[in-house]
Amino acid sequence: MDADKKRFVALVDLDAFYASVETLDDPTLAGKPLLIGGSPTSRGVVAAASYEARKYGCHSAMPMSRAVKLCPTAIIISPHFPLYREHSQKVMDVLRRESALVQQMSIDEAYVDLTPMAETIEEAEGLAHRMQGRIRLDLGLPASVGLASNKLIAKVACETGKPQGFVVVRHGDESAFLADLEVRALPGIGPQSAQKLRNSGFATLGQIADAPLQTIMAVLGPYGALIQRRARGEDSSPISTDRDTKSVSAEETFAEDVTDPQALADEAARLAGRVAKSLSDHGLVARTVTLKLRNAEFLTITRSTSRDRSTADVEAIAADALHLLHANWTEGDPVRLIGVGASNLRLVRAPGQLAMDI
Repeated sequence: MDADKKRFVALVDLDAFYASVETLDDPTLAGKPLLIGGSPTSRGVVAAASYEARKYGCHSAMPMSRAVKLCPTAIIISPHFPLYREHSQKVMDVLRRESALVQQMSIDEAYVDLTPMAETIEEAEGLAHRMQGRIRLDLGLPASVGLASNKLIAKVACETGKPQGFVVVRHGDESAFLADLEVRALPGIGPQSAQKLRNSGFATLGQIADAPLQTIMAVLGPYGALIQRRARGEDSSPISTDRDTKSVSAEETFAEDVTDPQALADEAARLAGRVAKSLSDHGLVARTVTLKLRNAEFLTITRSTSRDRSTADVEAIAADALHLLHANWTEGDPVRLIGVGASNLRLVRAPGQLAMDI
């Protein structure tokens, strides 16, 4: 492919995914405020809220007791994660029928590089519309799409169009598209950074893009240089389709930052379950467990622990993940993303065979 060819990157994000799947499974729930999560009487947390519930101020990671007070008529549903994963896989299959370059970011979100299949933005739009249409018509799920020349702009475009939007930002229009958006709209600017910027007189991304670099760095430190490049629409990050069999991982990006210890522990245990299942499905055992945490300012840490003996036992992997969480997370620090991984893998020893290291 010509190195100078313009890129066409789409972000496909399923709208209120958990609630949409529940409605698909039970059509009588359509149009009603839904809260997916734990019990309001046992410190349950909202995992997802339908758009009808969001109108009352309900959102993910909120204590269920508070959400019920905001929306007393909401229907509370316990999460059905196997069902969500099943529908997520169907969506990813639709995307991969259009392009081999698909980077799944979470259970309900993925980037799709349409560059190899499209010579013009119009062709890319047609492919992206077809993906959105197939997800809606064939799978019954609503989705929003952002199409742009890079992942950053595709992400922001998708967010501005929700729900069920389709927003295209043409090559060369990136900075103009971002200019009038408020600072919090840019991935990488968390609540604390946004407040620092507002206190310094920066209300829009255009103001950040046009300011002297030294001024931005005086507010945000060295991180300010990256933020200014992003505010100008610059992003060269590739679509990553790494399927390295030397590691297995699962992660979740929260719609809202999470500070509740029980919610984080529950999510870490759930992700450990996904990792353990993947290991078992592929006949693998692991010696090392890794925890990944990303905070509101997009700072990421990874911490690992290794066992003497390899395992694919869900309780063992969950125990290691929870140990790492308790040892490396400061209570109250907002978490944007949490992930659990397993590495130092080997095949399960079959009868009469030596174990094979991978």
